[in-house]
Parts: sequence; structure tokens; C-alpha cells
Amino acid sequence: MGLHSATWRVHASAVDDVDLLEQSLHWLVGDDCELSVENGKSWHGSHQTTIEATTKRKKIALDALARLGEMALRALLEDGVERRIDDEKVMHVRIRLSDLVRGEISIVSDDDSVATAKGQFKIESYPGSEPSEVISETIRTMLEEL
Repeated sequence: MGLHSATWRVHASAVDDVDLLEQSLHWLVGDDCELSVENGKSWHGSHQTTIEATTKRKKIALDALARLGEMALRALLEDGVERRIDDEKVMHVRIRLSDLVRGEISIVSDDDSVATAKGQFKIESYPGSEPSEVISETIRTMLEEL
């Protein structure tokens, strides 16, 4: 078991470097991702671009999670993954955007008010298995291979 899919999303303002953000998300998910860019307006009416990188391939989704690196994966386990999983068996992760564009990964806490990239990982979990146990075991296996 592992993951069904991975999605990373960034909401960029008119002053952000959209090309750099696209490249960063492409690096984060990997070569076999679907990249979409949607222009629109924020809730307040200002120009906003939503950039999303998605893969529905299990192997690529696992690679995208592993790309977070040892420190971030250990932090996810230590913080407890169960609080990051919703009713749809999706694990939510936020990373600092300013670090991502430099090729670094740092997990952002819920009370931190910085620009973030938002990740969603659909857990491959079936009846009788607990999603938090599945993703925890997946992360532990990744850490052994790093």
C-alpha cells in the first residue's frame, strides 16, 4: 500500500514569479506531473494565479512524498500524521514557499502565517486498515531507503 495520487498547489499574487513557482512545483512532484495554471481573482478581488502540479501515478506520488526529504518526513512522523488526514483519506502538508523556490523543504505549522505550497496525498487505504497507520508505515519505509 502507499499513495494513489499527489497534488501540490500554490496561490500566487500578481507580483510573484509564476515561472519560478511552476518550476518549483514541477521539481517537487517530478517529471511525470500534470501542471495547470489558472488566472483569476482572490476573494478580495486582486489578481491571483493558482498553480497546481498533480500526478495520479502511484510510483510518482510516492516519489513526490519522498522528495520532502529526511528531515521533513521525520517531522511528519513526530508531529503525528493522524491530525493531517481528513475523512477522504487525504494527508495535508504545507511547506514554506520561500524555501521551496530555493530547492529546500521545511514543514510549516498551522499557526505560522507565511506563504506556503499546499500538498495533498491520497492514501491507499482499504477497509480494515487505518489511513494513519498506512501512511506512517509508508514514511518509515521511505526513511529506511534514504
